Amino acid sequence: MATKAVVLAAGEGTRLRPLTFTRPKPLIPLGPNPSIYYLLSHLSREGFDDIVMVVGGPLKGQIMDYLGDGSRLGLRITYAVEPDGLRIGSAGSLKLDEHLLDDTFLVAQADTLTEIPLREAVNVHRAGGGHATIVLTRVRDASSFGVAMLDSDNVITGFQEKPSEKDARSNLVSTGFYIMEPDSLDYIADERWDFAKDLFPCLLKLHKKLSGFTSDSFWVDIGSLEGYLRGVRWVVERTTQPHDAAATEVPRRVITDGEVHVGRRAQVTGPGIIEREVTIEDEAKIRPYCVIMRNAHVSSGTVLDRSVLMERSSVGRNCTIIDSVIGQSAILQGSVTVKGSIIGPGSVIGEGAEVLCGSRVWPNVRIGADEIVNGIVAAPIEKAFYFYIGFGQYTGLLATTVEGFIDGLEKVPVESIGFHAKRRDFERWTRDVLASNELADSIEELRRMGVTGEELRRGMIEVTKQWADEVSSPRDDA
Repeated sequence: MATKAVVLAAGEGTRLRPLTFTRPKPLIPLGPNPSIYYLLSHLSREGFDDIVMVVGGPLKGQIMDYLGDGSRLGLRITYAVEPDGLRIGSAGSLKLDEHLLDDTFLVAQADTLTEIPLREAVNVHRAGGGHATIVLTRVRDASSFGVAMLDSDNVITGFQEKPSEKDARSNLVSTGFYIMEPDSLDYIADERWDFAKDLFPCLLKLHKKLSGFTSDSFWVDIGSLEGYLRGVRWVVERTTQPHDAAATEVPRRVITDGEVHVGRRAQVTGPGIIEREVTIEDEAKIRPYCVIMRNAHVSSGTVLDRSVLMERSSVGRNCTIIDSVIGQSAILQGSVTVKGSIIGPGSVIGEGAEVLCGSRVWPNVRIGADEIVNGIVAAPIEKAFYFYIGFGQYTGLLATTVEGFIDGLEKVPVESIGFHAKRRDFERWTRDVLASNELADSIEELRRMGVTGEELRRGMIEVTKQWADEVSSPRDDA
């Protein structure tokens, strides 16, 4: 029996910022193809060829243009578009396409790569009955995930949301794949509802049957930097050399799709992917699990290890780049070090600068020579947030980084926070400069609750720190 798959592709891609400012997370490339290609290819192999794609946000048109009607992938794709300006949760988004779901269906997150046998999961769900089955996998440390507890019949008896490692009652976590019955949608009480926080606990409370299907097959959430790099490694290991590859200067386990210019004393070690019109100068070292996209340039003496250079990026002499992503058209000048970080599209990193693990540099930001970046650099000086107490009463504090913004919130007179909150300045800056609707919505909620004074200061600092931790966290323990 054919089963529809609903693919949720409307998220902001917060944890992959700044890459997701210029293209939606499902279109972030993993080697030769964007991530959504690999998910949909797996769904097609598993027999899910009728796809409902939930999209939203200002970049949704890119997804729709890339996928079209799905025929290129042997699929039929119908789109459900989230309304602009409306906060919709992962479960709430299903109400957009409820009229298309008249039988058992699969829910998939667009930011996952997997080899889980999803058709088998559907068959097990149908045999066992119940409102929904959550596809689970085992992890070493469940503290970053929602944890499910099962009884001997694989029925879910409870959940823990991100328990500490010592308090976790299980190492089984949700993969974001769910098999559901149409009547389960009747229990979604609000369009903001999420699956893990709202819908599934509600069903358990009402004693509706939820089952678990456990698989140890490959699965990764590519929404974090570490998860993304694990996904790159998975793609690199499974990509084969095209028969018409023109490059003969690279090792056999390095995949190319055209002419690559490699200096004679360069060291290129596979597996890896190097696209056409890439230049790698003498004495550069390209270590395993690197992807270098079209028209990128790697200068002499640079070391690239387990990292991605996106198209038209340029890396100067004697740089070191480890476990990082350099966005398209970014420029790294000489002797730059980048570890465990993301450099945004169009950014310029000055000579001798050091970008520390977990840092993020927003698009088109310039980092000066010999600067040390530790955190989120969010804006050039012309887009800085200036703290005032009142009209014309500048405090002397400004913020171009998220850390600077938090520092300003901690230091300015409380009257300044009230002044900006009333004028909605915080909301506009976080939405327009940080490009975070999520953080702006949290700040708006504080304002609407009527929080003032030191309580408002504490609330602002708390929600901003939470958002920054989510953006910059390198962890992915699956």
